[in-house]
Parts: sequence; C-alpha cells; structure tokens
Amino acid sequence: MRHNLLTYKGVSDLRKIEEDHEVIPFIFQETLNSLQDDPQMCLDITALIYYIRVHPSDRYPAYMNLRAITEETTVIVDEEVASEAIACFPLLFSESAPYIELDSPAEEVKAAEYFLWTRQPIYTYSNVATLNRIVEYADTNMIPIATFSRASGTARDDFEKFNKTAELALIDLTSVSHAIDNNKNLIYLVESFLNLFPSIRVIAQISEIDNILGYFPLYLEGQKPVQELIPGLEFDEDKAPETDHIIRIVDLEKNDIDSFFSFFKYNLIGHSYFKERLEYAVKNFIVLNKVKEQKVLSIFLYGSSGIGKTEVARLIANGLREDGYLAKINFQNYSSQDALNSLIGSPAGYIGCDHGELSDKIGKTKIGVLLCDEFDKTTRPVFLFFLELLEEGRFTDSMAREYDLDGFIIVFTSNIQTENEYKQKIPLELQTRFDLVCEFEQPSIDEKRQFLELLLEKAKNRHAEAFSKFEMTADDKSFLLGFDCSNLTALRDIKRVFNNRLVDLFEKKGVSCTE
Repeated sequence: MRHNLLTYKGVSDLRKIEEDHEVIPFIFQETLNSLQDDPQMCLDITALIYYIRVHPSDRYPAYMNLRAITEETTVIVDEEVASEAIACFPLLFSESAPYIELDSPAEEVKAAEYFLWTRQPIYTYSNVATLNRIVEYADTNMIPIATFSRASGTARDDFEKFNKTAELALIDLTSVSHAIDNNKNLIYLVESFLNLFPSIRVIAQISEIDNILGYFPLYLEGQKPVQELIPGLEFDEDKAPETDHIIRIVDLEKNDIDSFFSFFKYNLIGHSYFKERLEYAVKNFIVLNKVKEQKVLSIFLYGSSGIGKTEVARLIANGLREDGYLAKINFQNYSSQDALNSLIGSPAGYIGCDHGELSDKIGKTKIGVLLCDEFDKTTRPVFLFFLELLEEGRFTDSMAREYDLDGFIIVFTSNIQTENEYKQKIPLELQTRFDLVCEFEQPSIDEKRQFLELLLEKAKNRHAEAFSKFEMTADDKSFLLGFDCSNLTALRDIKRVFNNRLVDLFEKKGVSCTE
C-alpha cells in the first residue's frame, strides 16, 4: 500500500506542524524500531533525501527502515525535495500534498520514546579571537571540543567517553554551515551524530546562526551567548576594532595608483567601459575624500552570474594587499525579517545576538574593501541601513560600538539582468547614493580567449616547478586552450574546464602540481 507524502515550506511551516505532532527525524534502524513500537508518529525524511543523493546505494536500506509505515504514520518532507522523495521510494509514496491538520490527531507521542535529543539553543561566539579563548578554556579544563569532522572522526572516542558522564563537551558547527551549501548530505550525518550524543552542546560563530538553525530545525532552536554555557569565560569585546591599520585606496601615492590600475585592467578581462569609469571614479574619490566631501566609494554591478562582478572586489583588494582577507557578505542569507539584527547585532536585551556579521568582518579585514554579494536579495531595513552608511561612512553596532569605513570601497553585486529590474528592486533613494552603477555583459569569444591566456600565464607562475619538468608543445597548449567555449557564458565555468585540463596535462606528463 502506498501513502501520501505531506509537504511543508521551510522552518516556519515545520514549526506549525510541530504544534500538532512531535516531529521525528529519520535515523537508520532507529526509525524502523520506532515505527514497529508505535506507528503513530510524524516522520520527517528531508535529510534522508539529501543523504541518498550522495549515497544512492543506501536507498534500499532506507526503504527497509520505512517499510513499517502505516496509515497512522504521518510522513513529511520539505516541498523542495518532495518529487525526489517520491521518485526515490515509488513503492511507498504515491503523491505529495501540502500538510493538512488532521481532523483526529493521533495521541501525542513523547520525543523520548524515539530519540534522546531535546531541541537546544546554539551557543554563539563572535569571531576567531573569541573562539581561540574558548579553545584555551576547554583545553585547560579538560573539556572536549571539536569541529564536526573531528568529532565524528579522530575525536569520536573522547565524545563517547563524555557522553557516559555529566561533564561538558562542545561541537562547533560553523564549518559545517559552509560545507552544507555544496553538500546537503551532511545534514543527515550531523543529525545522526547529535542523535547519538544528546548531551553535547553546540557552538557556532554568530554569522552562521541563521543557516545552522535552518539546517537542523528538529535539533536546534534559538541562540544564547557562549558565556551562559561557560560562565568562567571572559572576553574583552567592548571596544570596536581599530581601523587605522587598514590599507585604503585613498592612501596610495600617484605612482601606486597607476600601478594599481595597470594590475586591475590586466587581470579583469573585458568590461572596458567599466574600467574607464572606475578609474575616473577612484581618482575623483581620492581627491574628494581628502577634503572630507566623500566618505566611501560605492559601486553597484549587475548582470549574469560568473562574468566578473565579484572578481572586481577581489582584484581591488589584491591590488591593495596581495592575498589579504576580503570582507564579504552574501545577502542571499539576509532575506528574513530579522536580517538587520544578524548584520549588526540585535538590540540590547535580545539574548544571544549581540554581534553581527558586518562588524565581525570589518574588524577582521586589513583592506578597505567590502563586498556585498547578491545585494538585491535583502530586506528594506537593510537597504535603509546602507543608505545611512553610504552617507555617513560609518555605522554603530548593537553594542554601541562605532565602525569607521572612511576611505573604503564598497562593491555591491546582483544577478539581476536589466536596468529596469535594477530600478524595480533597489529603492530609489538608495539608487541615488551609488557612485557608480554598471551592467556587466557576457564575454565575447575574443574575451574568452584572453581569459584562457591569462589563466595559463597564472598557472605557469603558480606551478613553475611542475612546468619546468617538461617542455610544453603546441599540442599541449591547444589541449589547454583550444576547447570549444562558445556555449560557456560564465568565466568561472571556463576556468573550471581549464583547471581540469591542466590536471590532466600534468598527469599525462607525470608531474605533480602540488610539488
């Protein structure tokens, strides 16, 4: 007998379902035992579907765990993967439909009957310096602490010993948040670990909290400062970081400015009109900034993905300081109502969100460049915040600390396609604050060839020792550069093909690119 699969949209819908049912995540073997003990449960298989994407051979074992589903079982899944779930288990599910409240809800089932984990808050820290202090404290007090990769690998024995005692242990999920973007299979693996070790406390950097809460809604809820978990910790974070050490374009001498633009123009393929406008805007900015008429230089770039918009910010940063840390914020993660709180911290009295990603990253950088990626995805409060920032050249975070961005270049990027769309999505009052707005167009065939030549030149410099071990022939160069890229519109796709061919060439020549 096949069953209906009920769908929900994101965490907010999942929370509504939890008003009717205790929602249980899928765990191999444990789910089968739970269904056999009591089929009246609400089972979420979203993480399982992500897992099977990467491990298709586990589809049959998963089916064997799910075979005990009955008419009394409620099975739910995020609508984003509903079709995939039905295709994965066609013998179990016939169709999907939005979740509908049952007329006669099943008797409430306690979570403890299925798994020991109770939803807990994430304990947050602000930056790497704070994390180092946490690690020092943990080492001194014999507290197990690890990232997920270590906790589930080499440090697993320590956590197993801890789980049998009442002592404290910490797992940091910050790096997992970044990794899940490209590998949602990790959601199931982390859930399985948390289910196995219910006494562990989760910590994470404040900038990743929204992502982590969204990935693990059945295990994590809310946030608190890590000081509440470890009262013995002391941080000196009342003062905003000094920005005098930051290298800014307004501080460069004339000869350095000329060298900067030679570097920039050479490394940014195409976009000649933008290059001319940028040079004019920067030189005027330097003059106006020195007479205190213009605090920051703001640039808004729009156009298709992968054609050089983000590269503009990276090249400006590298032109100021080679291999320096570029402060970057992806505003695709700032589309919720409390986006501004995540950006600069929440108002006083709001537990667990006293720091924001913007203040953290500005405090970390040594370069006067800020990249705001996919800026059109954010909310009106954030637009209004930047309206003031571009005017004043400074901002104050939730802890009343002031950050001075005088002399900064702020690059905003967006994948919107037309000027009309730009005018529709970006508030008019903010449009008037941008110093330079430019549409980036897809590269021509000649520009793609120039880009490939540049990639080869950089590869020869980066892998000089490997290239010195063989003589490159015309056929070798044709192999690296002569492929058909007419259908590739994004430069990053061209770079990916080039890098794969470069590795193939090194393998063919019997040399290693890591030497």
